[in-house]
Amino acid sequence: MSDELDSMFERLRGQRPPAPFAFPEAIRRRGRQRTQHQVLAAGLAVVAVAGAGAGWAVNFGPVLPPPTPGSTQSTAPPSPTRPAPSATPTAPPSSASPTAPASSDLRALMLRAADFGPGTWQRRPPHEPFEGGDRWAWDLSPDCPAYRTADYPSLRQQVAVQSDGWGIGQTTPYVFEHVHRYRPGWGPRALDDVRQVLATCPGGSPPPSTPGGPVPIRLTILDHDFAGDESLLVRSQPWSYGDGKTIGPEPPTLIAVVRVGDLVATVSFSPDRDEQYARTVAGAAASRLAG
Repeated sequence: MSDELDSMFERLRGQRPPAPFAFPEAIRRRGRQRTQHQVLAAGLAVVAVAGAGAGWAVNFGPVLPPPTPGSTQSTAPPSPTRPAPSATPTAPPSSASPTAPASSDLRALMLRAADFGPGTWQRRPPHEPFEGGDRWAWDLSPDCPAYRTADYPSLRQQVAVQSDGWGIGQTTPYVFEHVHRYRPGWGPRALDDVRQVLATCPGGSPPPSTPGGPVPIRLTILDHDFAGDESLLVRSQPWSYGDGKTIGPEPPTLIAVVRVGDLVATVSFSPDRDEQYARTVAGAAASRLAG
């Protein structure tokens, strides 16, 4: 019997998981959100019980599931950033009601294995492309209370979105890409909305918090206009309770945003990728968008 069990475990040990595991940054962020959802659910359960006793009931909408990760290390000092857009921007053309974003012909405009440099790069589709209800990488709720969907009108002008991921092996390095197509004339506003959300929700320094409390992510614009019609290079600096007691920094990651016309690519990198690498891949993304 013992020999049969040994043989069974030996076969299991050599098997690969059915899909790549999520990366640490995504797991930590989802954990924070699930903790908040559990606290909220517990409060709603108390309200529901009290309401039932009083003879009334309340219907609550579903909690949207969380999703995705970040990108690379950098030591260069931040470059001057472009000021946040006006609070009352001029609306681009097209007032037609937007359609639900869907992938169309965007796959042909996305990065390919040859764009990432040496190594055997293989596709690694993101498990959960977007972490919030808005279909872009900058939905920072609930970490940023000031984040409001209505403040970013380009979200309602997305007409297509496609996500993809690449990596070597099961850990690092990796690169994720989201490509959005906007209604004619809305591409520039989409980049303005990214700048606006980064100005509204930049995050902060780690607070004197108890274990399990809020953990910030600091977002900083390092550079702009280095690829395509417009571009941004953003550093994401997360913190976590590494030992369960003391809050401390995690390796920073990089995110490049590139616009060509009304197409916008958001490319995030694993922590081992540096700024020069991110700029190089962002340039390749701009070339792909240009067709």
